[in-house]
Amino acid sequence: MTKTNSKGKRIAIVGAGISGLCCAYWLDKNGFDVQVFEKEDRVGGSIITEKENGYLIDLGPNSALETSDTLRELIRELGLEDQKVYGNQASNNRYVVRDGKLHPIPMSPPKFLKTKLFSTSAKLRLLKEPFIRPTDGQDISLADFVRYRLGEEFLDYAINPFVAGVYAGDPENLSTQAAFPKLYALEQKYGSFIKGTIKGARERKKRGEVSKDRAKLFSFIDGMQIFPDTIAAKLGEKITLNAEVEVLNKHNNGLEIEITADGDKKSKTFDLVLLSAPADGLAKILGNLAFQEAQQIEKTEYPPVAVVFMGFKQDKILRELDGFGFLIPKIENKQILGSIWSSNIFPKRAPEGYAAFTTFVGGTRQPENGLLPDDKLEEIVLNDLNDLVGLNGKPDFIKIKKWPRAIPQYTMGYPEIQKMYSDLEEQIPGLYFAGNFRRGIGMSDSVLSAYETVNRIMEANKN
Repeated sequence: MTKTNSKGKRIAIVGAGISGLCCAYWLDKNGFDVQVFEKEDRVGGSIITEKENGYLIDLGPNSALETSDTLRELIRELGLEDQKVYGNQASNNRYVVRDGKLHPIPMSPPKFLKTKLFSTSAKLRLLKEPFIRPTDGQDISLADFVRYRLGEEFLDYAINPFVAGVYAGDPENLSTQAAFPKLYALEQKYGSFIKGTIKGARERKKRGEVSKDRAKLFSFIDGMQIFPDTIAAKLGEKITLNAEVEVLNKHNNGLEIEITADGDKKSKTFDLVLLSAPADGLAKILGNLAFQEAQQIEKTEYPPVAVVFMGFKQDKILRELDGFGFLIPKIENKQILGSIWSSNIFPKRAPEGYAAFTTFVGGTRQPENGLLPDDKLEEIVLNDLNDLVGLNGKPDFIKIKKWPRAIPQYTMGYPEIQKMYSDLEEQIPGLYFAGNFRRGIGMSDSVLSAYETVNRIMEANKN
């Protein structure tokens, strides 16, 4: 990071999710006077870990991908290396449902040739991909992009379930350029996914990056929440909980925020303000400074998702849990999006002799399912798990968490929203943005979003 002239510079960070916390940690480390304001009574945003009845339950992100040196170094600095645990070898096996059965995703050319997940015609269609002309550089839905390059069957049985697992979204609505920029860049730069994957590997190695399909999956022995909690402990009193930032205004050479905390309203002035709250909550904050942009940002879609954690005795499960879990294509007409076999990936997720499933319901595919009553969620999850895995009896433990606004959707036109954040940073001195609404929705992406924003702040305040 650039050496800065940060002494005495006061910066307010709005939102104590992982992006906001990482920004606060790095800025504090580099001499800024940091204050974090979080409207909830806890830090970490959607990262929640609970321990109950011998189970360790992650009710938000269950894991992260080790895609960059930045993330590895941060974990080391925080003293969490001994806590970090990688997914076991069996978790490399991942399944997709076709015709009501689980099929392993083929991870090598020989397995691809033998798999029943794709028909012979779909496999032959893939051979054409290097010879198909690139798209015209305009924003295109992921569904149309994949149909054009790989065909309908790959869309149905590879991309559709993958998007449900990552975004809880629909490839018909997602922007390829925004939601999968590296995939889009491979085609634009090299003219082909296959050519780009081979040639792009050398460039990633130079940058110290690992592609997501090659990156190691990790969590922490005590669950994901230890990551934001550890950062928060280092920041201490620099974080104020139960403090909602209502409005942002210009004030002399700085920015003024109006805060409601414990029923009292107050105003505070800072040299810099970094917004890291969910995008659909930024419109109210930005309204006085950028009304038109705020109206567009507010349209960011956040579909509801329910997380249903279930624990079973091993002898009640009729199928061997020999992988990470499974995803379900829309065409299979199930009520769940997929299920992670949590106790098969990381240690200490279930008591001895028990197994744990984390199942996801809702998303843009069936948003109404994400807000169903608990008893109805239990019913549909058990029905689909029984059909696909085989269960002999009821679960011994159930925990349900509903996220009414779960994951930001990078829908068609979203590249303009992303550009809007950059434009606002240029137009309003001292204003910055970081979060999963900006450069990717995974935890690793959120950390990198924070790192990139901090570097912009450091550059603007360098000696």
